[in-house]
Amino acid sequence: MLASRMRAADVIEALFVPEHETRMPGVANAFLAVLFVAGLAGWGFVMGWGAARLDFHDWTDINLPRLTFLQNAIKAAAPPMHMAGSASLHDVTDRFLALPDVITSPQALLLVFLPVTTFVLVDVLLQFSLGFLGVMRLRRHFNWSLGAFAAVYLLFLFNGHILSHYSVGHFTWGAYFMLPWVAWFMFRFLDGDTSMRLLAWFAVTMCYMVLTGGHHHMSWVVLLLMLTIPFCWPRAWWLAAVIVASGLLSAVRLLPPALELQSFRSAGLVSDVIGFPSVWHMVTSLVVLRREFPAYNEALPGNIWFFDSAFYEFNAYVGVLGLAVLVVGAYWWLKDSAARYQALVFPVFIMVALSIGSAYRLVRAASIPLLEGERYTARLFVLPLLFLIVMAVTAIDQRMRRATLAAWQRGLVLLGLTVMAIDTAASMRLWRVAVSSGLFGPMRFNASDALVANRADPAYLTVVLAGLAISLLTAAVLAALVVRERYRPVARRQSD
Repeated sequence: MLASRMRAADVIEALFVPEHETRMPGVANAFLAVLFVAGLAGWGFVMGWGAARLDFHDWTDINLPRLTFLQNAIKAAAPPMHMAGSASLHDVTDRFLALPDVITSPQALLLVFLPVTTFVLVDVLLQFSLGFLGVMRLRRHFNWSLGAFAAVYLLFLFNGHILSHYSVGHFTWGAYFMLPWVAWFMFRFLDGDTSMRLLAWFAVTMCYMVLTGGHHHMSWVVLLLMLTIPFCWPRAWWLAAVIVASGLLSAVRLLPPALELQSFRSAGLVSDVIGFPSVWHMVTSLVVLRREFPAYNEALPGNIWFFDSAFYEFNAYVGVLGLAVLVVGAYWWLKDSAARYQALVFPVFIMVALSIGSAYRLVRAASIPLLEGERYTARLFVLPLLFLIVMAVTAIDQRMRRATLAAWQRGLVLLGLTVMAIDTAASMRLWRVAVSSGLFGPMRFNASDALVANRADPAYLTVVLAGLAISLLTAAVLAALVVRERYRPVARRQSD
């Protein structure tokens, strides 16, 4: 009995003390493997294992017609240039690539073999896997304990934001899972790495986000980089270079939308600014487990009734314990005057502020096309939320490591993680696709609208080819700079 208690205590220590973890590598590997498999199973459950009906909301309005069109084009070996119908392109144009958020990622080739609904599931599991690897990279960077890793795993890979957006058909939110990699690049930079290799990988990641339809996510990252420049002025050139390289590498997808910029403006797609109605609404979005309900009242300000009727745009659920981790950990991070990454404090909290009310109009006033397209600005809260999660969990992990905690205290922390997992599971059940289908469906789209209808369009073709040429040239230049740096170092590299 005593031996079994000692083994249990050793296992608990291995979850919270990296030094103990190295003595029990089997426990660590098993723990991480279980989390990864559980994550795949969890997302499979949310997506209904490919059997859930995707006949509602933005699945039907936007992404199923687009994916069906892309499948038709790939099977016909035709370039995906013009759609027969423009309804899923917001009735603005029939030029498929002129929409910045259509999917053109490499895995779309799987549509040759897979039905669209099956492809949706496969893509979600692939994107989650990339996100898991990104969080693993952050764990290595910060030397997190297994418990700290589990907290970030729950708070970021399964929070209400990503669950709700996928649930209602925002399939382009696969780019969300690349944000841990963005965070890692930023932390490496702030630690002094200004190598071409890091810059190139940052640009490649941003390009992949755009290819998955995540131009919103790229816009948020660009905004964060711009806000960080004044606080890293001696090395600001590197942040500016990342923005430029990312834009040029993504030119094949970012240049064609310039043809329809005025059309987007005329259609009102770049006019609204809808953020959290108040700070209190933001807090409730983090801790209240709920769904949408009709709330239209013409006497209320638009963003207030929209908060209730379209809560999927605001949901950021992490639960009460998750919020406690954020508040306590962020306080400890900010309290430590010698803490790393102080340059992120103002950029992160400025982005939080920009997600509230109509504050984003300050950015909109600059008329920067890439940033102009943000309408539902509450969405961008998730990027500063990621940095707050990382820094809060890191601060708590370091405090726990310095303190002398008894086994029962470690067990109490483990109980807290269990409660967080239970809250996450409840959120997954509420936001699974099957529930959203019952709330919003059923709807149908005209399959003939998804047919390939390519036509003579010289201006469009020229811009697409020009964008492709710029992307390929940028890729070649970045590769050459990385190779040159490898043999003639121009920046001090830090080990991973």
